[in-house]
Amino acid sequence: MEKIALRESQAPYTVILDEKTLHNDATVLEQDGAPVAVLLPARLYETFHAWQQREQARLQSPQADAFAQERAAFEGMLPQLLQDHPGKVVAIYQGKVVEVGDEIGATLEKVYTRYGYIPCYVGRVEAAERVYKFSHRKVIR
Repeated sequence: MEKIALRESQAPYTVILDEKTLHNDATVLEQDGAPVAVLLPARLYETFHAWQQREQARLQSPQADAFAQERAAFEGMLPQLLQDHPGKVVAIYQGKVVEVGDEIGATLEKVYTRYGYIPCYVGRVEAAERVYKFSHRKVIR
């Protein structure tokens, strides 16, 4: 990936590219050492744009909304689930626990057998892991 530094000028920015740079996979435009834009060949942009449209459609689908609701229900029920099913895998469908098991795949298979292929949330019941922040990036081993 090539990098091109932008400099202030009287008019809007002008970027001069040679043929090799023009056909690279990507060219990063930088201003004061920070990336501000990326130039892509048309074929890569078209691929990205098609993916972006598919992703937006997927995220706006009724199944994605239902999954988000089931996950929110799981998060809301987590304190009670930690008491009732610690370390187990639970399946949430329509805001209720519909299956409890030891493995995610097996639990999901039971849900699909019982209800068909429906949007549900399957997750392990465990307390959130603590995140420790260190003031320095250097790792000493």
